[in-house]
Amino acid sequence: MDAAPEWIGLDVGGSGVRAAKVERGEDGWSVLGELHELSWDDGFRPVPLDEQLAYPGQVTAEEEVCGAQRVARIAELVAGCAASSALRLAVAAPGLVTEDGAGILAWRNGPRRSTFLVDLERSLLAIGASLVAPPASICPDSVACALGEHGAESGALRGVSNALCISGGSGVGEAALVKGRCLGLDELEPPLPRAWEIGGGDGRSLEDRVAPGRVLGAWHEAGKEGCPEDDDGEQAMALCDARDEGIAALVERARSWFDGGALALERVAVCQTLGGLLARDPERLAALAARLDGVELVTSAMRAAPVIGAVVRAEERVS
Repeated sequence: MDAAPEWIGLDVGGSGVRAAKVERGEDGWSVLGELHELSWDDGFRPVPLDEQLAYPGQVTAEEEVCGAQRVARIAELVAGCAASSALRLAVAAPGLVTEDGAGILAWRNGPRRSTFLVDLERSLLAIGASLVAPPASICPDSVACALGEHGAESGALRGVSNALCISGGSGVGEAALVKGRCLGLDELEPPLPRAWEIGGGDGRSLEDRVAPGRVLGAWHEAGKEGCPEDDDGEQAMALCDARDEGIAALVERARSWFDGGALALERVAVCQTLGGLLARDPERLAALAARLDGVELVTSAMRAAPVIGAVVRAEERVS
């Protein structure tokens, strides 16, 4: 009797990609074996977001070439996770997803590709991967992270029904747990603006102030080395203070939404690279928690959360 196909979760990001086998146990979901990762080293520079939104679907030649190269590399990574086993693939990625869920119309930190899932399926089949069914649709990375933190054995959102997940790396992703159901901010009623849509002063958005990749970029543009979290100078403190103020603003906006629905926001989980950076400074973390007026604040640096969450969402849809 042939073995059941294995789930492979894939998390595509602005700085790289991660993939792993994922399985469900008695105590929740977990990664089976190694988390496979690769970093983008192609020097790609994204088209400004306002231009992407003004001309959706009109990709540049650089985007087309870089996107195709990245798809090929992703296929090799996924095939390496599965070895010779039959696989089902679940995909998480950032950006504005196409209406059919198979591609990316706009992405602040990477090349757009409206046929991403179709191209990835073809690349996998071309290198001999045993894909039992095409990946159905892209799960927003913000939602995947929240699903992973809610469903994983050691997830930061285990045991709560109403919560906010803020994940930060190259950009900022947010999702809400509402009565145990995981939703993107655009799926709420009424919908909430996302960090990149909210002004943060000085012509920047809250995403610019909060995302570790953007904070680090501002630090390096100022001629500094290392990262601001490892520096106690005035400029480093100003960047970290602005980041924390941005996080507090995102939480307050979400709390107002929950209050409007007569729901209590139980927990805020700050995850991925952003969560790891906050956890390094217990005093600053405690000060931020004190500003949240009774809402529990936790951090998580579980890198595999979006990988797990992508599988959780895909498995729900095929069950």
